[in-house]
Amino acid sequence: MDCKVGFIGFGLIAGSIAHSLKESGSNYTIIATSRRLEPVYEAKKDGVVDEVLDSVDNRLSDCDFIILCTPVITMNDYLKQLKSIVKKSCIITDVGSVKTSIHNTVKELDMEDVFIGGHPMAGSELTGYSNSSSAIMKNARYVITPTSKTTKEQLERFKALVCDMKANPIIMDYTIHDKSVAAISHLPHLISTALVKLVSEQDDDDRHMQQLAAGSFRDMTRVAASSPEMWDQICASNSQDISVLLGDYIDILNEIKKNIDNKTPGYVNELFEMSREYKNSFKK
Repeated sequence: MDCKVGFIGFGLIAGSIAHSLKESGSNYTIIATSRRLEPVYEAKKDGVVDEVLDSVDNRLSDCDFIILCTPVITMNDYLKQLKSIVKKSCIITDVGSVKTSIHNTVKELDMEDVFIGGHPMAGSELTGYSNSSSAIMKNARYVITPTSKTTKEQLERFKALVCDMKANPIIMDYTIHDKSVAAISHLPHLISTALVKLVSEQDDDDRHMQQLAAGSFRDMTRVAASSPEMWDQICASNSQDISVLLGDYIDILNEIKKNIDNKTPGYVNELFEMSREYKNSFKK
């Protein structure tokens, strides 16, 4: 079956999704626009995009899916524009890592019947279309957050789209999603960045810490090189869930510090045993 997919915004994730759909073997027509059109023209040259749009307009009206891949602060304006453009059977979705804000906007605009939230748990510390690849989507968890008006047929269509990306769809309530990603994504990014800040402030003039930094430090701080602009917006959008978990994490660190100071027999051993057992329970 032919399927037309429109993209608004065309960076790393949009490019990776488009690569995946084009390589799926199904017949996808892809059109795209972005604040900067250079990456979209590059994608057209690569055969990943079929048509470049210079704006959001009626050329999106016959799309079966429209995927918003823009910063959170621009979503409201694009949704308002799309409301009068899209056909009734179109599914609008997004790729943002915070879902509550856009679901609230969709409710306010009375667009729950054409919107399903999406969050591909994929990416890289690198950014931009030039770093995109279908490999980024392969076997990635792709969270789908329906609205109260999402039909079973819409959900199945969206799941089929995700499966064509070679990703694994997971259906989840958007509020549960936001608490979950605050714990397993947003907080780790802040912890990673805080550790880099600590080392940068504690290192000496000869940079001995930097010279010795190896596997453990590299592994834990890889995501500290992520986009500052994107993470500023993510933390602002999910501040409540992040703040609660950050407080809980600080309490755990204070407990660790107290037991380290007191040289509590067996405490560190038990801490690592518990952490290892839980970590090993994660699905591969």
